[in-house]
Amino acid sequence: MTLVADFIRSSVMEGDVPPPATPATHWEWNARYPELGRFLAGWFSQGMPDEFDDHDAAVDDYRTATHPHLVTVLVGELHELLALGLDEPASALALAELGMEVDPPVTCGSGGWLALVAERLVTK
Repeated sequence: MTLVADFIRSSVMEGDVPPPATPATHWEWNARYPELGRFLAGWFSQGMPDEFDDHDAAVDDYRTATHPHLVTVLVGELHELLALGLDEPASALALAELGMEVDPPVTCGSGGWLALVAERLVTK
């Protein structure tokens, strides 16, 4: 136990932290990006095409139906995920692990769509 405490103390004092890493399991994805998971699973499930005209309409519904604090949390999580610099297959896997059951718009890939969502939530 003393070893762990010494390691934590040293890490805090020296600012030495491990670099961000891509989550490896479903549980890690959802623990790291909880609001993004709620957003994707709640607004982009298989029923999404029946509820909304398109992806933009679903994003707008989230923004108007959700407390502004949580919208801000989501934008932060989106930027954190985008900072990982995932390639297209890894971005698609992230969306699936976080509960998205429909494909992003055909006009952009998974990562591009996430960037557009972050921008749309901030500018509206």
